[in-house]
Amino acid sequence: MQALSGIFLSLSLVLAVVLGGQTIDYTWGPALVALALAMATGGVQAWRLGKQPRSAWFAFALILIASGWFLWRCWGSPVSEYGRSDALLVSGALLCCVWAWMMPARGTAVRLMMATLALLGVVNLGICLVQAGDPAFAWPFAGRPVLYPSGLFGHYNHLADFAQVSSLLLAARAIWGQDHIAERVFHALGVVASVVCVVMSHSRGGAVSLGAGIAVLFLCWGILAWRDKKRNRGVVTAIAVIVPLVIALLSPLIFSKLQERRGARDSSVAGAADDRFRLTMASFAIKISTTESVLTGSGSRSFGWKKNSASDPEQDKYWDRYNDDYVHNELLQAAVDYGWGGALLVVGAVMVTGLAGVAGLAGRDEADAATGSSLDALACGGLAAMAGTLLHSNFSFVTHTLPGAMYLGLAFGFALPKRDRRELPEMIGPVRFAPCLLVLPVAAVLAIAGWQGSMAYRTLWPALFGKEMLSVTAPGLAVADIQRAMQQWPGSELAGRAGHISTTVAALEELPASEKKEWLTNAADLYATAAKLNPYDPEWPVNRASALSLLGRNAEAEREFERAIERQGGAERNFRARYHFATHLYRRWYDAWTKERRAGEALGQFIRARDLLKESGNQGGFSRIEKDAKELTTGLDETIRFLEGAQVKPEPVKGD
Repeated sequence: MQALSGIFLSLSLVLAVVLGGQTIDYTWGPALVALALAMATGGVQAWRLGKQPRSAWFAFALILIASGWFLWRCWGSPVSEYGRSDALLVSGALLCCVWAWMMPARGTAVRLMMATLALLGVVNLGICLVQAGDPAFAWPFAGRPVLYPSGLFGHYNHLADFAQVSSLLLAARAIWGQDHIAERVFHALGVVASVVCVVMSHSRGGAVSLGAGIAVLFLCWGILAWRDKKRNRGVVTAIAVIVPLVIALLSPLIFSKLQERRGARDSSVAGAADDRFRLTMASFAIKISTTESVLTGSGSRSFGWKKNSASDPEQDKYWDRYNDDYVHNELLQAAVDYGWGGALLVVGAVMVTGLAGVAGLAGRDEADAATGSSLDALACGGLAAMAGTLLHSNFSFVTHTLPGAMYLGLAFGFALPKRDRRELPEMIGPVRFAPCLLVLPVAAVLAIAGWQGSMAYRTLWPALFGKEMLSVTAPGLAVADIQRAMQQWPGSELAGRAGHISTTVAALEELPASEKKEWLTNAADLYATAAKLNPYDPEWPVNRASALSLLGRNAEAEREFERAIERQGGAERNFRARYHFATHLYRRWYDAWTKERRAGEALGQFIRARDLLKESGNQGGFSRIEKDAKELTTGLDETIRFLEGAQVKPEPVKGD
């Protein structure tokens, strides 16, 4: 059963990396099913946890409490789909932690998992080399959003995080493990491949985190030398201290070289630290987390909408790159979403687990000497991987993908102190199998959720991910597939995506008027569904309002525009609700003036549109659309001057 569990855990890692290396939760479905099977088949090992050191149980208790806090807040999240996503991530991380803690250090399951990490490292490197020459290569997907090599992942940061964690776990296993020489050579090959992946990804955070992890490995080496009373422990300790210092001293130079490779104008460390976008997002998170729901947070991924009201368009001049739902700092993200209560529980769990891991490493029992090297390999690798990925989480949202959550859980589980199976008496009967009753229900729930996500993913693949790209080649089929998938996996993002496809089709000039109206009506309905599922996102009302405007349903459109302005707060740069509202008013009332001779009412609405445009311009709404905005502003000004010159007085709207 242990080997079977290792096979399923390895399969889960492969599926998570190949298909689920993104923040979209249904893409995690296949990996979650495999993870549930890994826990179900490995549950017979759960009895071993009762024999583990007290320090490990104390750390694990904190991990359980932190996980429980997050799951509790996920349950009450204002947007249920985000609560679902984060609950799956927390569950995946927790189960991986339990799996890593309960599996024997030299057991078949762990050896299979390590071999899988090495294989994934080699495959990622191969794909990175292809992407270096052909940036469009994105197997198995039709495309990817970045130009830097990203391997099997969609984003280079996620590749860098996976690669640096893999390299640290594999390096420790290759150095201190007791596997066959062929396995250790393969581990070493995986280390080299993963390190090269970090370099090729151009990820600054990944490179810094890898350096920190390597420093931790050297420190662990020093601890082992003193614990085992090696003759050369003085030299080893000196190296273990000097190498981290050298890494710290060289990091500015390495960082500058990375900046140059990325084409940065200022390649200095100070220039990189002056990342206005990340600093602005961090300032939003601090402001929100210290003024709203300080203890319990505002709900899963609530930063995505809370940042809008926190924005001050007069000060936040650098928040116009894109509409990002993440802080790019996981601790601050946790503080916003789950309160400082949740964030401090995470900090406590990290600190206690790290201290327990170091204590377990330094105080290994003499009884463990026969298999201690394998235990040391897991502990050193786990501590180094924890340090690396947690440091990287300060620069990106790496734990908001299933692979990131899984290897964070594995790092915690390997870092926890434990005794090897050879020092534990084999249990039989109920004592051995009773703990399975605690594991199996969790695995069953995860399997059901994973299966539903997998079915939705399968339905959506040809429409949104595969080479077929039905969203472009056959939009009608794509929208039908999305609507069918939503019956299995409801989500505002899916409804909004279908709305975008419908709007794009409706904009085709050669489309007959009747079909154009049908597509616009469908888009308006889909955006309404998205707004119902996530009433806090301004994207849905502003898009619905634009569709309703083109349909001539003016009263509904204007209510949606007003709702969008309220929802977007100071984020006019991203959503342009005022700009689109002004466009609608100008188009609508120009027709009313020229065709219905309602000059006074039209003038009043033209003035209103001009005021909206001024507000939009003052809040950065003209960014990247300067030409269109100038034409609209000029047209409004000329029309208002003409009507005022004709002695027309603005009048209130009398009704439609």
